[in-house]
Amino acid sequence: MTSTNPTGVRRDIRLSQRATLLELFFDVFYVAMFAQLSMQFAKDPSWAGLGQSLLLLLAAWWTWSVTTLATEFYDPRLRVIQGVIAGTLFGVVLMAVAVPGAYGGRGLLFACAYVGLHVVRGILLIVALRRHRAHARAERFLFWFVVSGSLWLAGGFVDPAWRAPVWAGALVVDYVAAALRYPTPKRGRVPLDEYDELSVHFPERYQQIAILVLGELALMATLQFGSAVYTPVRVVAFLTAIAIALLFWQIYVVQTGRFVDRSAHQRPRRAVRLAPYVYAGLVSGVIATSAGAELVLHEPVGTTPVSWVVLIVGGPVLYVLGRMGSEYALLGQLSRSRLGWLALLVGVAPALTALAPIVVMIVTTAVLVGITLTDTWRVRREASAR
Repeated sequence: MTSTNPTGVRRDIRLSQRATLLELFFDVFYVAMFAQLSMQFAKDPSWAGLGQSLLLLLAAWWTWSVTTLATEFYDPRLRVIQGVIAGTLFGVVLMAVAVPGAYGGRGLLFACAYVGLHVVRGILLIVALRRHRAHARAERFLFWFVVSGSLWLAGGFVDPAWRAPVWAGALVVDYVAAALRYPTPKRGRVPLDEYDELSVHFPERYQQIAILVLGELALMATLQFGSAVYTPVRVVAFLTAIAIALLFWQIYVVQTGRFVDRSAHQRPRRAVRLAPYVYAGLVSGVIATSAGAELVLHEPVGTTPVSWVVLIVGGPVLYVLGRMGSEYALLGQLSRSRLGWLALLVGVAPALTALAPIVVMIVTTAVLVGITLTDTWRVRREASAR
């Protein structure tokens, strides 16, 4: 496999930093994945159900983040990289199809799709890059995905009652191995200097998936409201869900330009290593919020079960904490005003179970409004101090 890129198989940061059309097409299929996951959270909002759905979400997210890292590290013009993206796309589709029955008759399908796309990617890269230094990186990734893959497949075969614990162990392997830089016999760990070259493409890819998942929140609210019987309280619930999506966007875009600059030019090593974990919280928060909105649109009045409060309140809390994680990692900032608003929301959460779901949603929205107002004041104060 050859390339006109003077850096060989590595992405040339001097060339265009925009995502390729194939990468954007890959993201489109995550709309279906996020929608399936949102409905799964809402379908079984029990404690066990929420935990099971979270495992599926973290697996789907890890697939996206690892694929994005591959397109950042390797030249996307290489046919093998294009083949990796296309193959991963098919695996994601199969995973999305399997989500509703992942803890039933489709568990093995979900596991095979997840393991297959990672193992096939590793094999393709090892074969195509065998004459390059990047070959060792692909070997490390494949080694650990084979280790975790054995647990994923075992979970697909075992009794559904044991599936969640086995898959949780597999996820621990995936996430911890990456944090430790994939230590492998004879090969050692991924050298730290391989994390030092980062293009604007990388933070922009994360921005794109963030906007996409926010769009999923608006999409699911619209679909649920469109199929429900119109009542005044449901109209309020729908408008509140859209308002939450807009407030999420406002919270996300604060200092976005500085995030991109710090990621690509000043702290690339920290950005590339922390982004998958920070955004896991952010994305999970949006999906949980979307599921909570679906529950409120379905049953807006009456008392609110504790697990519903976890989605309606916990989703926004997790989202804001995820964004604060980016601020702290890249800008060295920790917003006290955001922490204060979140502490207030978490503090009143136990009392919200006595209120109607629509009221819980409105209270949460009011806190998000408070966060955006104090964010605006904080940014203006910092700008005037410069």
